[in-house]
Amino acid sequence: MQEASARNFKIEEIMNKTTKVYIIQFICFAVIFLLTRFLIVQFGLLSGLWIPIASGIVTILLAPQFKIFKIDGKETVFVAWVFSKKGKPVNWL
Repeated sequence: MQEASARNFKIEEIMNKTTKVYIIQFICFAVIFLLTRFLIVQFGLLSGLWIPIASGIVTILLAPQFKIFKIDGKETVFVAWVFSKKGKPVNWL
């Protein structure tokens, strides 16, 4: 019985919000980086070392930024993106 309850742990118990934000931000960065790298290679715009450099620069500009703020004693996650003027709260974290 104790084994079954040990397996049914929730992600909230083992990870705080900061760790979740870092993981999600890394996943967003990696997806955008790989997509831009693929597009640059596919269209043959650059070659050699310039492909990852250009992909990295484009990704830095396009990737969303997640920040944690303490509001009324509660940690709130906000996302800022180049396509939005203000940071928006993220409720699913």
